[in-house]
Amino acid sequence: MKIIELRRHSKRDKPSPHLTQEGVDLAKKVGETLGEFHKIISSNAPRATETAVAMGYAVGEVLDEVSMTPESIGQEVNWGMGFSEYAEVIKKEGETAKYARKMAKFIIKIAEELPDDGYALIVTHGGLIEICTIGCIPKIDYAFWGKPLEHCEGVRLAFDGEKFISAEILRLEN
Repeated sequence: MKIIELRRHSKRDKPSPHLTQEGVDLAKKVGETLGEFHKIISSNAPRATETAVAMGYAVGEVLDEVSMTPESIGQEVNWGMGFSEYAEVIKKEGETAKYARKMAKFIIKIAEELPDDGYALIVTHGGLIEICTIGCIPKIDYAFWGKPLEHCEGVRLAFDGEKFISAEILRLEN
């Protein structure tokens, strides 16, 4: 089984692109609970790369694909929605659905490049994680997943060599 872990970046004070000290501390605390990864990928936003480093990982790749969502889906979604709300938008087969399928193919490619029983960490953004997850595993009932992902929360996807077979939400204890 191969595992892709998608994590939202840590805390910052907008409009700063950088983490706050509180964000660094949170990422460090979360990183202490994580294991080893064979591949570390980050968004090109400084807050994502800084999150991975604060978690204790050297970033191997910075990829545009996990950095920004297309402007066209901004007309279909309200950022900060929960998983079930994104799933409802995706069911309408608009631009967001096309993007979810494109991202699923991209995430599958990353999984295929991992060694057997390999792990990858992708540090990216809220909204993008929800859409990717639903693209990878569209048939889950996301109604019970609740609120949007908070900072450093994420999803763990399991890949059996052909397809994603499970998704686990990764919430932080308050």
